Formats: sequence, structure tokens, C-alpha cells
Amino acid sequence: MSIHTILKMGDPRLLRHAQPVFAFDAPELHQLVTDLQDTMAAANGAGLAAPQIGVDLQVVIFGS
Repeated sequence: MSIHTILKMGDPRLLRHAQPVFAFDAPELHQLVTDLQDTMAAANGAGLAAPQIGVDLQVVIFGS
């Protein structure tokens, strides 16, 4: 479980181009999704994208 800092508008890292995901069963992707879920839950969010925590991948999650 890792809770990451959510980047705010104006952070230059949010302007980088996110890369597509090609390895869907990679342990790194599973860990990223877990980190996104933990971070979103800690922020009481409804959705979170990987670039919002500084990871340049095209991954987004939604939940309650």
C-alpha cells in the first residue's frame, strides 16, 4: 500500500505525454493500480489517473 501525493494543476509533470500500457499482467501494473486505489481512497476521490501521481502511463481508475 502506497499513498502518493496527487499533483495539482500547474505542475509541469502533468503536461508530459502518457504512454500506452502493453504488459497488462505485469506485477508493476498491478502495483500501480493498487497504489492508485489507495491514493484515491485516501483523498475520498471518485477517479484518478496515473499521471496525477507522476506516472506517465495511460491508466485511469474510477470507483466509490
